[in-house]
Amino acid sequence: MSSDRIYGQFCPISMGAEVFATKWTPIILRELLCGSTRFGQLKSGAPLMSRSLLSQRLQEMEHAGLITITPLPKGRGAEYRLTEAGEALRPVGMALGHW
Repeated sequence: MSSDRIYGQFCPISMGAEVFATKWTPIILRELLCGSTRFGQLKSGAPLMSRSLLSQRLQEMEHAGLITITPLPKGRGAEYRLTEAGEALRPVGMALGHW
């Protein structure tokens, strides 16, 4: 997370909001939860999001421990996978969608 979005609070809700409530992050999580693993797939799921912002959000999500980014063995690109912590957000996303 960039320092301009860090609230510096210790309340679990505030800390969770720093990660989950950042613009576009729930959409990226939705795509990852639905099986997208490549940058192009994630971009297709959020067509109005710029490529540079998607890249930034993915790096922030990796830093927060929600995803792993693994460079592809051949050529350019990477694979994006949810960590256990990222997968634990599935009920949050489902509840938000249901609401």
